[in-house]
Amino acid sequence: MRFLLLLGVLLVLFGCGPTAKPQLKSGYTVVDVRGKTVTLPQEPRRIVTDSLHLDETLLTLVPAERLAAAYYLDGEPGVSFISEETKGVTPRLRDYTPEAVAGVQPDLFLASTWSDPGLIAKVEELGIPVVVCYGPSTLGQVEDNVRLMAKALRQEETGEKVVRQLEAQLTEIDRVVAQEPQPRPVGFLVSLMSRYGGTGSLYDQLTKRAGFRNGLAEAGLKNGDTLTPEAVLRADPDFFLVAQPYPEEQQDYAAIRQQFFANPAYQELRGLKHLVALPDRYVYDASPQLVYGIKAMANAAFGRKLFVWDKEPLLKGY
Repeated sequence: MRFLLLLGVLLVLFGCGPTAKPQLKSGYTVVDVRGKTVTLPQEPRRIVTDSLHLDETLLTLVPAERLAAAYYLDGEPGVSFISEETKGVTPRLRDYTPEAVAGVQPDLFLASTWSDPGLIAKVEELGIPVVVCYGPSTLGQVEDNVRLMAKALRQEETGEKVVRQLEAQLTEIDRVVAQEPQPRPVGFLVSLMSRYGGTGSLYDQLTKRAGFRNGLAEAGLKNGDTLTPEAVLRADPDFFLVAQPYPEEQQDYAAIRQQFFANPAYQELRGLKHLVALPDRYVYDASPQLVYGIKAMANAAFGRKLFVWDKEPLLKGY
């Protein structure tokens, strides 16, 4: 009888009926650039992004084995700094649909403010955590992306190492460029992205760090404004910076370049005697690797090698 009473007490105290306390959910949260709190059940191991600059930033924090898929341009060395790192990553995604993202079974989707909002919403509806980073227009936002990704991956110290490397390189660039005389040359960007590069763009910030004046901004153009012949003439550049396309773009670019430089109004411009071609990766990069672009543009602007390097390793924090 005493045994039965004891058993009854134990059942009341430790029973698994309605009086049992619910188990707390594990995981952690991250607040992305939308101000949205994103819950991650565990450290992501299968990550997918929808752009080159996000993949490049991601690989400064973790190895390529953590990619569930690669962006289709990751392997194009003319525009990418991670062509070697992503050689073995499959599949390669180009058309980003909710089905394509879900098909690689990611535990985290990294998007940006440049991404399709509809895609982001639908991926979230599928139950996949989405962290939105910046489509950066400033160097500060590039650093913010590193820190946000690092927090999402629980690699905060790794992220700080990347930021310190980036800032150290920028400090050295500033030191070298500061020794160049005034007035600084005016450079004018010619590319397929004819509305890109004016005031408010990341490129505009890069030109300042490279030590030359951005002809698009000098002509009064803001990022997204239509490029006109009048703007080119107002800028009267010392040199034209020509973005070299990757193979897929070459045919379209050749026609645009020929049409641009054949304009009769430009034939007396001094800049026509100084055309400098640089690979796309030096002009458009929006990851910590942009330090190489700043150096390359500085060399182009001043007509000599202020900076010399033979390899372009990722600014890894691991």
